[in-house]
Amino acid sequence: LLLSKDLGKHLLEVEDLLQKQALLEADIAAQSERVQALNAAALKFSELEGYQPCDPQIICNRVTHVRTCLEELGELAAKRRAELDESRRLWTFLQEMEEAEAWMREKERVLAAKARGREPRGVLALSSEHKAMLAELGSRRALLHQSLARGEQLAAQKRPGAGRVQEKLRDVRLRWKKLEEATGLHQQRLQEALNFVQFNAETDDLVAWLQDTYRLVSSDDFGHDDYSTQALARKHRAVLDELEKHRAAVLALRKQLARLAPAQRQAVEVQIRVVEVEQLYGEVAEVAVLRRQWLQDALAVYRMFAEVHACEGWLDDKEQWLQKVEVPEELDEVEVVQHRFESLDQEMNSVMGRILDVNQVVQQLVDGGHPSAQEVRACQDHLNSR
Repeated sequence: LLLSKDLGKHLLEVEDLLQKQALLEADIAAQSERVQALNAAALKFSELEGYQPCDPQIICNRVTHVRTCLEELGELAAKRRAELDESRRLWTFLQEMEEAEAWMREKERVLAAKARGREPRGVLALSSEHKAMLAELGSRRALLHQSLARGEQLAAQKRPGAGRVQEKLRDVRLRWKKLEEATGLHQQRLQEALNFVQFNAETDDLVAWLQDTYRLVSSDDFGHDDYSTQALARKHRAVLDELEKHRAAVLALRKQLARLAPAQRQAVEVQIRVVEVEQLYGEVAEVAVLRRQWLQDALAVYRMFAEVHACEGWLDDKEQWLQKVEVPEELDEVEVVQHRFESLDQEMNSVMGRILDVNQVVQQLVDGGHPSAQEVRACQDHLNSR
């Protein structure tokens, strides 16, 4: 049994042989105690004085022979135990390599089956799965390095199976390298998909904001008086500030476009989309400038109307006074009236300056093509005729 050359053809068989070896060693240990007891009893016969049933030398030789056989049996058991342990290490290594290769084949299949994703939710899900896979890959890498180190030790011992170990080491390392390359390529594609999803999301947000802003800046509500127009002007200044802040985001689209994968970057619809966003921003900015001017013109109109109303109120007062004034007969009263006329001259000069300002504002509005130019001109003509 101990001279058997059967070391097993797989791990389970080696484990079975090791169990049988353990039983055999236990049997040898039990027989060793019996042999020692028998040898001790036999040696007593070699020490008898007087009558001796057997030659003492024969007894000693017999005891020595049995002890030597037992020692040889123990050496054979130890040698076979070492050979079986070595066989178990070999088959354990080969089984670990088989399991590692099976795991790698499964991951290769998973990577080959995974799409890059088009929708944000799908891309994020794939990204989360890939992070979990990277963590699993890291754990498996540490275990694999330990197994490979044991394989190197087996190969270095130059024992039976060393060539097979070397071949398995090469195969597993090559497969692991390919798996890491496939993982890196998949990660690169996922990152490209994430960049594209982010680019589309930011583009959509920009378009939505610009469309909302366009509706605001293209409004035909310019207020109905000075107060409401000033309120609209304040809101419009805030819109202009936001528009200026979004300029950087629009300009950044080109940089984001440059970071996309070549196939994504060169797609006609992507190029068109960027141009459309830039054009939309330009249109919004242009209309916003026009609305600012229109609000300023509306404010100028309302202030002009207020100024005209004030001037005409003054004219009404003075006309009524002039219609009622009479030349007094007393000198003192004449001086009072004369003084009032002198004051009237000064006031008229002041009012004339205000009317000239009104004329100037009207001319600017008319030259600028204000939609209320006709009404403003009529108001100017009426005031000038007064």
